[in-house]
Amino acid sequence: MNKKKLAVIPFFVLNGTVIFAALFKGLQISLGYYPVIGLQEITAAHYRQVLTDPFFQKSLVYSCYLALTATFLSLLLGIGLAFLLLKTKKSALNKIISLPISLPHIIVALMVMQGISQSGIISRLFHQLGVIHEINQFPLLIHDSAGFGIILVFLYKEIPYVAVTTLAILQQLELGYIQVAKNLGASRMRIFFSVILPMIQRTVITLFVILFCFTFASFEVPYLLGNPSNQTVALTAYDLFSQADLTTRPQAFALNLVMSGICLIVTLIALIISRLLPGGEKTT
Repeated sequence: MNKKKLAVIPFFVLNGTVIFAALFKGLQISLGYYPVIGLQEITAAHYRQVLTDPFFQKSLVYSCYLALTATFLSLLLGIGLAFLLLKTKKSALNKIISLPISLPHIIVALMVMQGISQSGIISRLFHQLGVIHEINQFPLLIHDSAGFGIILVFLYKEIPYVAVTTLAILQQLELGYIQVAKNLGASRMRIFFSVILPMIQRTVITLFVILFCFTFASFEVPYLLGNPSNQTVALTAYDLFSQADLTTRPQAFALNLVMSGICLIVTLIALIISRLLPGGEKTT
């Protein structure tokens, strides 16, 4: 074992200890063992209570809707933008598109709130121009049930991330295969699905997993821009955890572990699908 590998062992040991200790503590409390408030009996009742709660089920559906919508749109538009950047080959444009990646989500959420809320910049501009006569005539794009503002924040952050990541892969690809396909008369769609997509498939699957898990478990953006009647799973867990009644803590931990389990299941399904597709490792 070389010195570089030995040097990272303390890092993995320290971080692994902290992570597994936190997971063990969370699992312990979620199973009802919480001596601080007098709970010492191991039970799965908190998981049953969380999973059968209609409000949690509604939150789960809403969280999946936000995560899947933002993830698929980000992948679709980000990959398209990557091909556009590959053709233009302008480094200045690449740097401009990369700027949103450096901004924290909470800053982007505040920008969106100031921009498209009913009392925001665009609404006041439309009012000054006479497009609308009253501020409340501007469509509700923040705190709406569809989560338009939430999705917009994720798209603003994730499309450049997908584009920059995919562009780095496209620039390293063997483009001779594409030229051969063109010489054989293949259409652009056929070239994309038969040649390019298998080459970038692993990157796309990895991006899907990262974006889905992040948006599914996101807290700050839905907290600032969400509708109180349509909470995400993360907000539901926060409400349970922040209540003065400590007996709701096991439910909060159970909900967090359920979220982690869902992300793990989605990751495993994505990896299995990746292996079955033409660009995967599975061969027939």
